[in-house]
Amino acid sequence: MRALWNRIVFDVAYVFFKVFFAITFRFPFFVWLRIEERRNVPRRGGLIVIANHLSLADPPVLWYAAPRHLCFMGRHDILTIPLVGAIARLAKMVPIKQRAPDRNGLKLAIETVQHGEALAIFPEGELSESRDLQPFLPGVLLILRQTRAPVLPVGIVGTDKILPYGKLVPKPAFGVVTVRFGEPIPADAILRLPTPEAQLAFLEEQVAKLSGQRRSRDCSPCQQP
Repeated sequence: MRALWNRIVFDVAYVFFKVFFAITFRFPFFVWLRIEERRNVPRRGGLIVIANHLSLADPPVLWYAAPRHLCFMGRHDILTIPLVGAIARLAKMVPIKQRAPDRNGLKLAIETVQHGEALAIFPEGELSESRDLQPFLPGVLLILRQTRAPVLPVGIVGTDKILPYGKLVPKPAFGVVTVRFGEPIPADAILRLPTPEAQLAFLEEQVAKLSGQRRSRDCSPCQQP
């Protein structure tokens, strides 16, 4: 009975927030949300979704754009924030400690994918202040090796108009925000690359193509002295 009740609450909340974001992004933030290649998103089965990270607005924008529920990996301290923490739990967020080994977080992430959910990850690990695509952290490869789930790259463009880097209060964007879904990549196509560094570089390239960003690891010769 409890499982049925939880399912009913989840389904009602899912519909509510889809409608809520559909209205909110257009008013008061005056955002036109462009969703490209939404058909590329597998509707069922375990999936690892990777995206660039420009703004704190990225999770709700990506969640709204996807045709299925996404379970996000997020900072563990989000769960301590009143109301936001409750919403995160309802949305099946996977809490993870940043920049530190977190075996429990990785185990939960792996189990989430193995149970047929779509797990959304921002592999840069933090927001990009420079707007360049930061090097991906290796945690995504640990999840990939254990689950062998396909990887869906996503490029997000324009969310920093809603919530610029370093800001906590959103503002009217008066512009277009684009979510561009790539094609699912079989796990073997990634894992057969010779080294973890090559695997991460390949994933970075796929996201960079979709987001239009420069990869920061390729930009050091371009920086001014």
